[in-house]
Amino acid sequence: MPQRDADTVILQYRLALEVIRKGGASQTEAQCIAHAVLLTRLLSEVGHGLLDPEIILEAEEGMLAMLDAGAQTGEWRISETKLPGLTAIVNEHDRQLREVRLADIIACNERLERFIAATA
Repeated sequence: MPQRDADTVILQYRLALEVIRKGGASQTEAQCIAHAVLLTRLLSEVGHGLLDPEIILEAEEGMLAMLDAGAQTGEWRISETKLPGLTAIVNEHDRQLREVRLADIIACNERLERFIAATA
């Protein structure tokens, strides 16, 4: 992926993470980070991951809890204990965007979009 495009994408994820960290998240930031977590997992599953799978699983569980609670209460918060894992995910996804072939990123993103459409 061209660096300029990768910078644009990762900036969105970093901004969303910062809003979540400060406790002012909305559904938009929660969904943005959820997308990063799931895409990082998919890229890792096809051999492009450097994170321990447990970190990804833990971040995924935290995001699911945040999405569930947010949908019910309107408060999009995540446990402080989950923030280091989310930060690791965003850093790993940054690396993936810079180092993984664009065709692999597109394939995983299409797979994620199909999953989202099927669950909607």
